[in-house]
Amino acid sequence: MNLSHPTREVLINAVVEMLKTEHLSEITSEHVLARSGISKGSLYHHFVDFDDLLEEAEVRRFSNIVDTTIAWVAESLKEPDRESFIKKLESFNEYTHSENYRAERLIRIKAVAHAGLTERMRSKLNEQQERLTGAIADMCQEMQFRGWVNPKFDSRTMSVFIQAYTLGQIVNDYVDHKVDPANWLDMVNTVLRKVILAQD
Repeated sequence: MNLSHPTREVLINAVVEMLKTEHLSEITSEHVLARSGISKGSLYHHFVDFDDLLEEAEVRRFSNIVDTTIAWVAESLKEPDRESFIKKLESFNEYTHSENYRAERLIRIKAVAHAGLTERMRSKLNEQQERLTGAIADMCQEMQFRGWVNPKFDSRTMSVFIQAYTLGQIVNDYVDHKVDPANWLDMVNTVLRKVILAQD
């Protein structure tokens, strides 16, 4: 099956757009076909079943976030000195822990939760998650080589830890009594400086 076929892309993009305002369970094949203008026969030519299409759309949204993060990682590798690199990390922390990033956190959490329910979704998401973990791990390893990051920790372990504390903010996203964002960011950056960067 050609993953880049235009009809396939139209269908995936239609669901991606619908997911901006609708819950996954609310999206029906009839709605997708009406929105995309694609025939039912074409849908089932390109996807095993309707859930396959929904999964691909979820993975696409997840993948877009991965692409953005990997682009940031590539930029961080250009920093000329340790302090500039630290400021870049802290700036990224501020963005990924902010209210403005809440939708992205939710997209990632929903995709991971869905992957826990079906092997097919887990398999699809695995490739994208591996890209993200690998990119951050490579950055950590490069910064260890430069002497900017604590050499004590395995780079892949650091990558998963960094992702975990970013997604952890979702615990605070949907409650009435929120942790003060400044306190949260201060704690994250302190851990970053004192543990990951081993700064005195």
